[in-house]
Amino acid sequence: MAHSLEAKKRIQLKEKHLRRISVLVFVYWFAWFSMVSLDPFKATLPSWLAYSGLLLFLLGVFFFVWSHKGAKGFAEKEYLNTTGAYSKVRHPIYLGFSFWVVGLPIFTQSIATLASSVIWVLHMAYWARLEEKKLEEKYPQYKEYKKHTWF
Repeated sequence: MAHSLEAKKRIQLKEKHLRRISVLVFVYWFAWFSMVSLDPFKATLPSWLAYSGLLLFLLGVFFFVWSHKGAKGFAEKEYLNTTGAYSKVRHPIYLGFSFWVVGLPIFTQSIATLASSVIWVLHMAYWARLEEKKLEEKYPQYKEYKKHTWF
């Protein structure tokens, strides 16, 4: 009985933690999108470069959505997902988001926002490394999976 109570408390704590993280992510997203439109440092880029940013942004959105569809939510899985976007890329959500945060500021020609993208991309690379360590421990086949996929 005490074991199930302890497990229930752990789940509640994890859910509380996830809610806090979700709120924080929402605040960061809101701030980032505000920064894109209110960026005081605008550049005048050649049209081809601005539209390349739009293409990169749209590619990022595509990867982000495609990978979420394959992940089917944020619940922890009991299996290693190697289908869909995950058959090509180990971290398609992070990759898509990286394209997103670099492409949109290029398209909108927002220099300060583009500079802040470096922070986002570095965070995602760090999160991916942490995630990979956990996945290698949880799934023995993960090292082999890494050999056949990118990022």
